Amino acid sequence: MRSRLFAVAMAACIPVLVFAQRGGGSAPSADIKEPSSSRPSGGGSGAKSPSSRDFSDLNPASFLVDKRKKISLADSTVAQLKALGKQIDDRNKSFFASYDSVRKWTMPITDNNATRNMKDLTATAQQQLQSGSTAEQAKMQSSMRDLRLMMSEFRTRRKADAEESLKVIPEAQKKAAADLVAQQDGELDKLIGGRP
Repeated sequence: MRSRLFAVAMAACIPVLVFAQRGGGSAPSADIKEPSSSRPSGGGSGAKSPSSRDFSDLNPASFLVDKRKKISLADSTVAQLKALGKQIDDRNKSFFASYDSVRKWTMPITDNNATRNMKDLTATAQQQLQSGSTAEQAKMQSSMRDLRLMMSEFRTRRKADAEESLKVIPEAQKKAAADLVAQQDGELDKLIGGRP
């Protein structure tokens, strides 16, 4: 009888001990690493700059189409906004291509060539790859300035796009639509920083 009681007690205690050793409780373990996409890359460069995809998601006409039920838009207005959204996307296509080209140069070589095997390189090449050459650093700084100018240009473009989108909205729904666009402006501010 004692051996059965002892076996039942051990069966209950062993899982508790195993979970305590592995850190299986509700607190996260210190050795669990967060995914690489949520960590800023580029060493001391801080957070990554937004991509052109982030900007294209801020198309005000497409946003209002998505929120059509919230502001009760008629089908004719939705059709006009869809056409305008396509025009805005087409108008910004070359800007986004240029933006991505400049943005590529703001990332250190180590980010662009993350798959390169360090042990295949000479010691000098490893040091240059890790620290970045002077020319690369100058190019990165120049590209960062250009990128900030392009972000400011996008803000100006988006303001014009938002005004054009709001012209399509009937007067009765204009305030609600303007409030939604203002919320989306807040998302832009989070992406690229506060007002210029």
